[in-house]
Amino acid sequence: MLIRRGKLCSVLSVFLMLCGMGVAQKKPAPQPSSKRTAFQTGDFAAQMQELREIWVQEFNAGHADKVADFYATDAVLMRWDGSVHGRDSILAEMRRSITGGAHNYYVSSLHTERSGDIGYDTGAYNVTLRDRVIEGNYVVVVKRIAGQWKIVAHASVPNPAQR
Repeated sequence: MLIRRGKLCSVLSVFLMLCGMGVAQKKPAPQPSSKRTAFQTGDFAAQMQELREIWVQEFNAGHADKVADFYATDAVLMRWDGSVHGRDSILAEMRRSITGGAHNYYVSSLHTERSGDIGYDTGAYNVTLRDRVIEGNYVVVVKRIAGQWKIVAHASVPNPAQR
């Protein structure tokens, strides 16, 4: 009986030692950093807000080239007066709009959603032309290409003129 008690104490001692080693080796889970940008966290709504804000800022500053950089190579821009296809054509259309007097662009998002590498943003806009202010609705479809959200389709529809 004394031998059994000795073996039991030895086994119990080894067991407790191994348990203690396991606890000592356990590392605490890493804490998330609160200083991450929208693009680092993958927060799509915040990414779209940033894209909208910079797009509007660059358009209002007259930087057609920087606005066109938001579009995919094969993107389509659809407006009341027709469609343009491809980033180079979109760049030309942005230049035409800016030199034609379009300014004070304002965008207000109503809904943003994504599924995988595709997403969209829809809302209202207004833009000041030389002789009037145009108000309307828009939808922007984006696709993640090489880690960046690029506009692949952009449609804007002005509200009907009031009589």
